[in-house]
Amino acid sequence: MVLPFASVCGCLAKDDDPDKEHLHKPREGKLYQQKMKPCCMLVITTQKVVTLFVVTGLLFIPIGVALLVQSTKIYEYDYDYTNCKIKGNPSSTCPEKLEGLAKGSSCECASQILTVPDSVSDSNEIMLLYGLTNYYQNHRMYRRSQSFAQLLGDEQADCLDQYCEPYRNDEDGKAYYPRGAIANSFFLDTFKINKKGGNWKEIDLNTTNISWETDRQYKFIVPEGFQSNSTAFSWPRDWKVWQDKGGVPFLPSQVNDEHLINWMNPAAFPSFTKLYARVRLDPGEYMLNITYRYQVKDFRGSKFIRLAETSWMGGRSLFLGSAYTFVGIACLLAALFFIVISRKTRTKRHARRKKIDEQLEFPLILGRKKERYFQYNIRKKEREIFSVYY
Repeated sequence: MVLPFASVCGCLAKDDDPDKEHLHKPREGKLYQQKMKPCCMLVITTQKVVTLFVVTGLLFIPIGVALLVQSTKIYEYDYDYTNCKIKGNPSSTCPEKLEGLAKGSSCECASQILTVPDSVSDSNEIMLLYGLTNYYQNHRMYRRSQSFAQLLGDEQADCLDQYCEPYRNDEDGKAYYPRGAIANSFFLDTFKINKKGGNWKEIDLNTTNISWETDRQYKFIVPEGFQSNSTAFSWPRDWKVWQDKGGVPFLPSQVNDEHLINWMNPAAFPSFTKLYARVRLDPGEYMLNITYRYQVKDFRGSKFIRLAETSWMGGRSLFLGSAYTFVGIACLLAALFFIVISRKTRTKRHARRKKIDEQLEFPLILGRKKERYFQYNIRKKEREIFSVYY
């Protein structure tokens, strides 16, 4: 016996039942039926769209121009010292000198003269940043090569899944503190700024509060009773090369050192900058002295130093102002486009109405009642003709 299709699936039987309540039907009520009084049903018309685009364009363009003008006034100085000349020997570069020397050697770059313009106010702090290119701190293995528990105060805490190898323990089995490749590859170059004068006075660099406060308080914690000369742990492998040569003030003595904190927060892109210090500079000439220790030739990178002023809009950036200006111009062009399209469609609409009137041959009839009667028939005929066109 062959059953009907409707009996097999049961679909037609359910749909044919008028008394069956539909499961997907919204409930009765003003909230579910969208009949609340405060509700607004937006009717999009050409006038509203054009007005919106024009207002947006007239608002964004002045903002973009103001940001561009302010950005051009912000002082910023970049100096790439990847292949800097040796101080006192301009015929050779620091990378060439360090290439033939063992680890733990340094080189003094030739002094660089920079001029701070009159537009810089001594009340504004200038950020001193160092930058690296082609350095992938965001690599997964490099990013995980650290012990978070160790940074939180347990100097003997181990890494997860052996990601810290070979920067986990030294030859004697003592734990490196801090462990991992990030700490071992700490940036070692140092900078000094001297103001032009009789003896080129050195400018004080403010290296406090250059990292996130939350990092200093909750993420990088010094263990209780910590002593930097303790034999219970060993400093990272590449640090020891410098420590064996004597005084190394450029190396961190504790994990809450702010230069180390900034370095231990990996950058998201291969080209990045990190804050080194803050400094106040009056307009005038200054001498920039760099001690070259960090080699970048192995990963085909480069390094530079940046002096950047800040303002109410942040640092110097042409992107934000350009983006506002571009969006504003695009909105005005879109408004002009909609105006042209609206005019064209309006002309076509008037032409169609004129054609309808010619087809109807509407006679001039006096009297309000007869005129209303014929107008009703005209609208009815218009709807029929428009339905054919559309």
